[in-house]
Amino acid sequence: MGRYRRVTDSCKETIDFAAELGRLLTPGMVVLLSGDYGSGKTEFVRGIVQGFLGEAAVVQVASPSFALLHVYEEGGRRVCHYDLYRLGMISEESGADLFQDAEEEDLICVEWPEAVNLFPQFRKRCGVQMRFLTDTQREVIIEITEDCDLGFFMEKD
Repeated sequence: MGRYRRVTDSCKETIDFAAELGRLLTPGMVVLLSGDYGSGKTEFVRGIVQGFLGEAAVVQVASPSFALLHVYEEGGRRVCHYDLYRLGMISEESGADLFQDAEEEDLICVEWPEAVNLFPQFRKRCGVQMRFLTDTQREVIIEITEDCDLGFFMEKD
């Protein structure tokens, strides 16, 4: 497993960093985003969408807290953005159908993945941990499984 760390000094820098990552992600991956409420997870997804789908898709990105799922599409690619904050802990039976709207080639981004332990097992995963350092600074830690090749654009932790 690879582990990488970057400190960002603004919302724009966080989005730009996530866009770098988004350009390296491949269809079918799962990105699990953890961190305190308001730590920048949705902004990070905005950057991932920008990198994965292109600039045109960015205006759509918003927190899906009330809808559970937002789907962003551009150029034949899709990002399924889940926010599990309001779910609390759910059972394995309930979680089995949670990702039924995602297709095999969709990139899945999940905020608050702690709510469920059941993710599509056939997919490569990338974990993103967001942490406040100051009002504007964020520490972003990315963990990838050995089968993911995301390059070494990040500082090694």
